[in-house]
Amino acid sequence: MSMKLKDFMCFLHGNKLIDLHSLLKKDEVGCINRLKLQKYVYLAQTCLDNDFGYEYSVYNNGPYSPELANYYYETIDISRINADIMKKNWKLDNSFTKRFLDLFKNKELEWLVIASTLIDSTKYFEDEQEILNKVYAIKSEYSKNYIDDVWNELKNKDLVQYESGLKLNNLLSVF
Repeated sequence: MSMKLKDFMCFLHGNKLIDLHSLLKKDEVGCINRLKLQKYVYLAQTCLDNDFGYEYSVYNNGPYSPELANYYYETIDISRINADIMKKNWKLDNSFTKRFLDLFKNKELEWLVIASTLIDSTKYFEDEQEILNKVYAIKSEYSKNYIDDVWNELKNKDLVQYESGLKLNNLLSVF
């Protein structure tokens, strides 16, 4: 079973990962909640194979979906979602939600930005060092040590696919 976006948003709100009531505010709190929603949807799609159907492209704070932004700016009915939250009128996929919380519950916004940028970079680069160098360059406001720590955590949890060390072609050319 995969979760629908509305159910996922209720789940995020219920676990205090985003505040749906602040989502559309035109202040820093609203901006942070929208950014977190973007990252959580991206991570759910890429790491946990829950396809909400959103395409992402590279943007200032990592992967960004204009279609998801259009949804929460133009389509979302916060009062309806609030009623669903109050009545617990939403469906959970328990294995998905448990895994999601295990991976992402206590992560600060900076971690979400770096993690999603690293994961996205694996689509464009195969080699681990190329991925890291690209993220060091585009996220220069973060230390290399911090980026490395996030990368190592993603690797340890098998959330990134990449090549490491000698490539097979290089190895065979030695013989």
